[in-house]
Amino acid sequence: MTKSQRIIAITLAAGTLLSSLSGCTTNPATGESVFTGLSSDESELRVGRQQHPKIIKAFGGEFGSPELKRYIDSIGQLLARTVERKNFKYSFTILNSDVVNAFALPGGYIYITRGLLALAENEAEVAGVLAHELGHITALHHGQREGQGLLANILVAGAGIAGGRPAAELGNVVASGALSAYSREHELESDSLALRYLSRAGYDPNAMVSFLRKMRASSRLTAKRLGQSPDKVDEFSYLATHPAPADRVRIASEKATQYSVKNPMRARDIYLRKINGMLYGDDPDQGFIRGRIFAHPKLKFRFEVPKGFRLFNSPRAVYAKGPNDATIIFDSARRPADGPISYYLREIWARNVNLRNVEKLRINGLDSATGILRRRGVDIRVVAIRKDLQTIYRFMFRTKPRDTARLSRALRQTTHSFRLLTDRETEGLKPLRIRVVRTRRGDSVASMARRMAGDDGFNEERFRVLNGLHDNARLRPGQRVKIIAD
Repeated sequence: MTKSQRIIAITLAAGTLLSSLSGCTTNPATGESVFTGLSSDESELRVGRQQHPKIIKAFGGEFGSPELKRYIDSIGQLLARTVERKNFKYSFTILNSDVVNAFALPGGYIYITRGLLALAENEAEVAGVLAHELGHITALHHGQREGQGLLANILVAGAGIAGGRPAAELGNVVASGALSAYSREHELESDSLALRYLSRAGYDPNAMVSFLRKMRASSRLTAKRLGQSPDKVDEFSYLATHPAPADRVRIASEKATQYSVKNPMRARDIYLRKINGMLYGDDPDQGFIRGRIFAHPKLKFRFEVPKGFRLFNSPRAVYAKGPNDATIIFDSARRPADGPISYYLREIWARNVNLRNVEKLRINGLDSATGILRRRGVDIRVVAIRKDLQTIYRFMFRTKPRDTARLSRALRQTTHSFRLLTDRETEGLKPLRIRVVRTRRGDSVASMARRMAGDDGFNEERFRVLNGLHDNARLRPGQRVKIIAD
């Protein structure tokens, strides 16, 4: 028997084995038979219960007043009554994250971030997102992923036995491509189901399309802030797990025309009232970005990055992206040492690295040390700053060799801009919030953008994205709009 014959034989055997497993289930949303491996309602619920507290912790905890939580849950429960799969008690949780995101766990656990709520314009858009996640659960997508993973593992193992290591590696590529294709199909199927559930609940199906456009506009703005081409959000990768955004918007727009809802709900006014005053951007526990300044009211420090750099905050570090991929990374030491700061720099942080030109510094009264190295064609300067015996803050500056000398002075100024804040200064640091205001006669996109706090050079475009306005849109007197304010 040749190698190819052995592979075919093992593949057929695998198919026979899988057909004998109790893993084929009827998709309640489509009536089609789908392979879900060994997944069951009980196993899905068990996974969801186990992972739920981990998700809450990973995303900074739950968010929202009791009123806001009840409001979002009421939207979700209305939609849950329209789905075909009613064997779960669905739960809807707001996560304390400014990232625009939503997702579902097996067992009926659905999550939406406050960043997504800030981007949404009305209740129907939020309903579209929740309906999409309900679609994933109803159509057994979690189980199908488990089933396809089992099938892929059996096929890859068979290819490895029959053809040796190279064949196994080829099998991995083929299996990966198949799984990605299913994932893209799942996204589009969930969009289609979301339109079904929205119409059943009485919402405007077109709201889902308008929010997909908003998400695309938000992604393009983020790319611009990173100094990347905004068109990257439309690039298609064969192994990507989501379809190209432009295609997804187009397909959803075409399918939305198939649904007709009498007096469809959008509920814009009530939604804007619910999110008025909601936290926007960074949580106080993670510090604030104000233009080129990062300040932390609880840890009581601040620093400023050079012109041309854009700040981004995350739970683990603060990043600043500059011209020609110049990067600043700021964080705190995971294993601070109580010896000399130069010892920490050499023997702990930069251990086993050829660190050169190590020197001691005093940065606004704090013991510090710095050194340089070159790694993978990039110049790196590291700076360690001791606040106390338990706390060491760190900068890492990464530049391409041809830019190092030109940016050296500006980056050193960033180093020496680091200082501790007084109690009075921290009292003046307030988080940004969504404010809903009415426009007056003569107001324009430009004038409203000037009223927004936290200007980083993109406030006009951010105002358009937040309010779903196209480039040539004009404001009407008395129109309710969202702005960002202290």
